Amino acid sequence: MEGANEELARLGAKKILLQIPDGLRRKTDVIADALSPEVSVWGGTCYGACDLPLDIGDNDALVHVGHTCLPDIEFDYDVVYLEGRSTAKLNISKDIYGAIDGKIALYSTVQHLDHMKEVSRIMEDRGYSTIIGTGDPRIKYPGQLLGCNFSAGVEGADAHIYVGTGMFHAIGLSLSLEKEVLILDPITGEFNSTTEIADRMLRKRFAAIESIKKSEKIGVIVSAKPGQRRIEIAESLCDSCKGKCTLLEFDEVEPALVDSFGWKGMVNTACPRLALDDFIRFKTTVVTPVEFLIALEELDWSDWKVDEIEGTL
Repeated sequence: MEGANEELARLGAKKILLQIPDGLRRKTDVIADALSPEVSVWGGTCYGACDLPLDIGDNDALVHVGHTCLPDIEFDYDVVYLEGRSTAKLNISKDIYGAIDGKIALYSTVQHLDHMKEVSRIMEDRGYSTIIGTGDPRIKYPGQLLGCNFSAGVEGADAHIYVGTGMFHAIGLSLSLEKEVLILDPITGEFNSTTEIADRMLRKRFAAIESIKKSEKIGVIVSAKPGQRRIEIAESLCDSCKGKCTLLEFDEVEPALVDSFGWKGMVNTACPRLALDDFIRFKTTVVTPVEFLIALEELDWSDWKVDEIEGTL
């Protein structure tokens, strides 16, 4: 927190807007009290560093909690990031050593990057060779995964280990690399494999492609959020299917809003998680841009790949 106050002082910020993700909102008072300037709290969504407010009103800066910056995205106001790093003690199941061999690639999210480095040190001490990949311009730290970007993936590794909690990032990496990814929970020490879950997800994606072929009217979703806005892709898809597609601008892509149109199919160019992780929440069939092109037979089934937002500078 001291570093944040120093940066705010350097910016000359007297009034700030504080943005906190859902999982940390019960600590709002503690965080706000530790900040020197006058604090207002953002009450909207906070899904990631791509989901910053379009405008911060008369505040001098935004303090964003929990995520790293996206180096390839610029905002019209000053942003100070308070990264969320886990301080829990690392636990590793000894069983994992029997499941790996050769060169080991390691990955994590910002919360467990320190755990990932510790795992690397422990494995190196045991004689393993570890490697931590560097992502594209959207990625701040080596080995870091985002829900929309798996560019830190190491193609030549013999085994891939995701150090973190939850399954989504590991599954996304597995689909991106087309390889098994082991999941090491740094808190419990347990480990698992993505293979069965990734296979089930692929079957669901192929079913979605078949379903959207039957849609007479299709909406192409584009997000107003700067970190998710892929307007060029959305417009190109509409041009590929004139008369059948309508571009839909959303500030928040909620299932109730999407389903309210009553259309059977939507193509998502906003956050990739909407089609891959949240699809069960929609009554409408939601596909990715590549999946839509497969449905149009402009691409082949073998061209399927996980949807990502690539970093650009």
